[in-house]
Amino acid sequence: MVFKKYMHNLVYLILIIALKASAQKVSICGEILYKQETNFSMYYERNFLMAFNNKSSYYEETKVKASGSTVKNESSEDGLTKKILIGRKNLTPSFYYNNKNDFYFMEMWFDVPLTVKEEQYQLVWKLYTETKKIGSFTCSKATIKFRGRNYIAWFTNEIPVPFGPWKFKDLPGLILEIYDTDNVFHILAQKIKITQALNCHIDFDTSKINSPLTIPIYLKRIKELVNEDLARISSKMGRNKAIRIDENCEDCGERIEKF
Repeated sequence: MVFKKYMHNLVYLILIIALKASAQKVSICGEILYKQETNFSMYYERNFLMAFNNKSSYYEETKVKASGSTVKNESSEDGLTKKILIGRKNLTPSFYYNNKNDFYFMEMWFDVPLTVKEEQYQLVWKLYTETKKIGSFTCSKATIKFRGRNYIAWFTNEIPVPFGPWKFKDLPGLILEIYDTDNVFHILAQKIKITQALNCHIDFDTSKINSPLTIPIYLKRIKELVNEDLARISSKMGRNKAIRIDENCEDCGERIEKF
């Protein structure tokens, strides 16, 4: 009798544990390596690794190149194209962290890291029925105008998380490619690793976002850094040869975002 009661309780306990486990939602998580290209007066190529789960994403620069430039020859439709990869002195990686409630990023300007907390914003995309393949994933087309530029994105519903590279988000699936219509900015997934687990944790050091700047202060600081750099150049050119930026010049500074 005692043995039967013991077995009954054991079966009951196993059943409860199984029900609790099945009730827990399995999270989608993974890592994606992106190549991010910027093409203003010079070509600039960087690699980023984005870790993500259902609740947040962390997009961090990898393989940061030290000072100096590298000429990279690539084939194009018109023949051989030379692209210059620019290095820098401060090798601290840029990053973009999105947890749905808060959005932080750190960008490097003249080797000075600027960490910013940006108010969360909702991106309103236009969706299309057009599809294409990126690797083994079927992707759908979406477009948006964001901070002065028109973008085309390709996202996959096979990875149903609302994240993407850089500051892009709010689509039904993960963004694998995005570019602007002026061919200035292009991000494309290179390698994709997806897993499923009951608990997907993103390793993010919150000390990186202590005392962040606001967007207005961030823009002011960029302007100060630009002027400081111009002052250094002017001092090497001698007297009466100061360099100044036209305040009304929309294309000066070669920034992706036009606030």
